[in-house]
Amino acid sequence: MPHRLLPTLLLLAAAPAAAGTLCGLVSDQVSGDPIPQAGVFIHQNGAWTGLAAASDASGHFCLDLPAGTYSLEFRVDDHRSGWLDGVVVNDDTTDVQVPLARPAVALAAPWPNPAHGAAKLRLTVNRPADVTLDVLDARGRLVRRWSAAGAAPGALIHDWDGRDHAGRDVPDGLYLIRARAGDETVTRTLVLVR
Repeated sequence: MPHRLLPTLLLLAAAPAAAGTLCGLVSDQVSGDPIPQAGVFIHQNGAWTGLAAASDASGHFCLDLPAGTYSLEFRVDDHRSGWLDGVVVNDDTTDVQVPLARPAVALAAPWPNPAHGAAKLRLTVNRPADVTLDVLDARGRLVRRWSAAGAAPGALIHDWDGRDHAGRDVPDGLYLIRARAGDETVTRTLVLVR
């Protein structure tokens, strides 16, 4: 019986890239206070890598990454607040300091949502500003407005009773809650059901 040689297949796999750790501190560039829950999005070669982290209560974040050069996008309260290019991660820990300008106003998710006739609308003013809080219908028409000229930093809470500016009940549906301070705008959605 003839001896058969079986073809040998060599699989060449690329060795995994050395991993490093990227850590940082996200802080307010004016006060120096840490910024919790800041989103950190990792980009490479102009595209988002799908990797992200968030800062903890003390403003710190850490993320294990393959060795490489990255761009970091930072978001605070859904605003793109900063960008850092050329961050090199090697097989050690890379530290970055990230001073960001907080948005003038932050808008929390309305509660409860869906609302059964009433909802709490909470916004935080981060620096003195003229602030408006609007309820818009799904077509963008103004339903209700609150405003505060020269609002001081701190929390503002409005109880929306599901009525328009004239005191009439509005129909069930999707509503947009929009906070504005200067040229900054934050929008959330609210579903009203009765």
